[in-house]
Amino acid sequence: MITCKKATEFIIQREEGKISFRQRVQLWLHMGVCGLCKLFYKQSSLISKTIHHLHEHIDDQLSAAEKEIMINALGREA
Repeated sequence: MITCKKATEFIIQREEGKISFRQRVQLWLHMGVCGLCKLFYKQSSLISKTIHHLHEHIDDQLSAAEKEIMINALGREA
């Protein structure tokens, strides 16, 4: 059985697509008994889906001038 700390690591790696089959099984077994990790898993998945959705539609919502302003502003902060 893995610890909650390890389960959290696996959840984050899963969002990045870097988790093995064995790690997925260990995570699944852990979440079967740990409600807090299961909640973290659900929240992490929701955040990832929301960010992905926003990223897909950001080009549709900004004009070329608005994009240029944002790029310039980010460049000054870096």
